[in-house]
Amino acid sequence: MLNKLLTVLLTSLFFTVEAENQLTIAFGSCFKFYRTHDTDVFKRIQSFNPKYFLWLGDAAYLDYMPILVKEKFDITNDDKYYAQFKKSVIIKGVYDDHDSNENNGGKFNPLKESAKQLYLDFIGEPKDSPLRKQDGIYQSFYADQHNKILVVMTDARYNSDKFTGDSLGENQWKWLEQQFQTESQLIIMTSGVQVLHDDRDGPETWFGWSKQKLYALIKKYNKPIIFLSGDVHFSEILKHPCPHRLGQNLYEFSSSGMTFANYDHIPFVDIIFQFLFPTTFSTYQDHYYKSNFGILKIITNDQHSPIRIEYETHSSQDSSVVLSKTILIEELQKSKFDETQSCILDVPTTERQWQNYRLRFYDNIVIVIVSLFLGLLSIIFLIYNFISYVSKFLELYKQIQKNKQKLKYE
Repeated sequence: MLNKLLTVLLTSLFFTVEAENQLTIAFGSCFKFYRTHDTDVFKRIQSFNPKYFLWLGDAAYLDYMPILVKEKFDITNDDKYYAQFKKSVIIKGVYDDHDSNENNGGKFNPLKESAKQLYLDFIGEPKDSPLRKQDGIYQSFYADQHNKILVVMTDARYNSDKFTGDSLGENQWKWLEQQFQTESQLIIMTSGVQVLHDDRDGPETWFGWSKQKLYALIKKYNKPIIFLSGDVHFSEILKHPCPHRLGQNLYEFSSSGMTFANYDHIPFVDIIFQFLFPTTFSTYQDHYYKSNFGILKIITNDQHSPIRIEYETHSSQDSSVVLSKTILIEELQKSKFDETQSCILDVPTTERQWQNYRLRFYDNIVIVIVSLFLGLLSIIFLIYNFISYVSKFLELYKQIQKNKQKLKYE
């Protein structure tokens, strides 16, 4: 008995059990493209009891539907589940292209300022908020009361300039570097468009010059950081393929299409995107093409320091987990890498794309052959019908001419 007590005492001296706490942040984008779209997605999100909900773009489609702009935000605000949701959850947000009133728009959007003011009204920002006078709605806040977890929400639209390759603008770059200089132990950085990828046809991303400037800040300060993004109408988990270039691992979680996802309007979307998206930043198992929302859980220890990140993409239809990733904070901290290693990003994007086309062709050779065969049959069918209609038209024309001649002689 004495030995057992001694064992317990020694164990308590050398081992401590850390109490864990959890901060839950929900996020999503692309909501109610159709005015009459009936959904209970916010009821589902509320069941996870998030402290915050982050809008990452396209909360309303201002550049679609022939109704007044404010009414388009009202469609979202008047959603019965969202109205209830706002009572218990802190709402933060940045717009993307459709809720800033121009598809793929940016610096030269003539309505960007009025759209900004309407968006700030939508998320409940006070009339005297500094964001009202700022060149964009970039903002930051501590998600916890101990100032360990900093949420940095970038605005990749207001000053985005495709001619210079600047995604943020001078003022926002200065502000962003200041966020890296804080005492925070984890930065959760959001962007309306995806950040990491550089070799895909279709989805927008940060311009190349801006990526390099951002990576330079990450390498300079070596602050643990993850990205959250929207825009693309599917969910995805991405990882930078060359951590030795940054000095740390870098992940991005995209959740897009809360009610309006690619699966809803693009046939065979998973096969198509296999051809269009090389596996540089994610595998095909890291995608989900139906409507979804994101849940981010930050686990902290009894010192209130983040120790683990648990990410989940949930189906908007039944709340099931469709993608997930757990990351220890050590994975995001500065590490020693062999900087002489090669990096796939040094391979030109066009070469990576063509290599992917070839691989996907061989992987899906049966599907490709059947598709080509069906396409050929369709063309033959159309040609046959065209010839048939033409011949029938000519026969009818000849008959009409004969009847005219017959009537003329009579």
